Amino acid sequence: MRVIVLGCGRVGSGLAIRLEVDHHEVTVIDHDLKAISRLGKSFHGRPLVGNALDRDMLIDAGVTRADALAAVTGSDEINAVVARLALGRFRVPRVVARMYEPRQAELYSRLGLLTISPVDWGITRLAQLLILRDVAHVTALGGGRVQLLETTVSPTMAGKKADELEIAGETRVVSVTRAGRAFLGDRNTLLERGDLVTIAVAHGAEARLQHLLGVE
Repeated sequence: MRVIVLGCGRVGSGLAIRLEVDHHEVTVIDHDLKAISRLGKSFHGRPLVGNALDRDMLIDAGVTRADALAAVTGSDEINAVVARLALGRFRVPRVVARMYEPRQAELYSRLGLLTISPVDWGITRLAQLLILRDVAHVTALGGGRVQLLETTVSPTMAGKKADELEIAGETRVVSVTRAGRAFLGDRNTLLERGDLVTIAVAHGAEARLQHLLGVE
């Protein structure tokens, strides 16, 4: 994939290096030459020093043929403007913008822009670490609005149907792994002791999932 990364701070540089390791073609834009130096001498992508809001700079970076763009500068406003420009004007297939302000992330998400809010995600993750027991975090989706969690079926859960762990609009059993084999199952799937169950949980529903699991 051809990917453009706007912003070369710790996140931007780390993302660019990770993408290059995964054999993607990466171009990085930052207005600060010192920031670009974070990429190191081993980076073989294309570093550019300039203004991410400059249309000519974006074109020079290859936005017209890019497969993806990540806007991760230190400014929510710049990230939002460039991301919407990439989507609307240049038709970049995959665009993600980082937003420090959760309300801004929510607003632009409703407008169809993929966003990630480190603040919102961090709050959600901290709450999980403090509150959830016997449940492992797998990943976060939509800036933390939905979590994928895993739990092992205990003796008290064994024999229950998968739908007993579901709350409409809040939790849903995604998959069950039994004896090393994962399958999707359905609402009537009977859980067995030792099953590893992956559950999608909406933000704010973690405590209710704890109750369903019988974990205080």
